[in-house]
Amino acid sequence: MKLDLLGEVRSVNMIEKRIKEAEKLGYKTCIIPESNKKLLKENFKLDIIGVKNINDAMRCVGIK
Repeated sequence: MKLDLLGEVRSVNMIEKRIKEAEKLGYKTCIIPESNKKLLKENFKLDIIGVKNINDAMRCVGIK
């Protein structure tokens, strides 16, 4: 996940390839940038959560 100076989550390259690799490694949940989630073309076995900023990501993992 890439962040800008204001805590906004930026999109990343090759997101579908990265998610496929996470599936192979046995991950059940994947937190990705909301902008990337909108562009996904495939269905994946793991739960995909799109976040817009670092606060959203922290809430997803139960920190805030």
